[in-house]
Amino acid sequence: MQTKLILRLGWKITQQETLDLCLKFSTQNFEGILALASSTPMLNPEKAEKIIERFKRFKNTSYDQNATFNDLDDNDIYLL
Repeated sequence: MQTKLILRLGWKITQQETLDLCLKFSTQNFEGILALASSTPMLNPEKAEKIIERFKRFKNTSYDQNATFNDLDDNDIYLL
């Protein structure tokens, strides 16, 4: 974000200035931020443990380029 701002503005903006602008924008566009946050999958300890167990079970499985991800946990991981 900071790099894009620097390139567009033509002058160096600090990290603090970038953060301040982001916070100001998000405050002014709270409903949009809320919509983004509510569509982001939440990872809780139970779901994390389930994912870790599946990883351990399949860690020695060879990679299949034609594999599809039908499990909801896979979507949470790969579609972030």
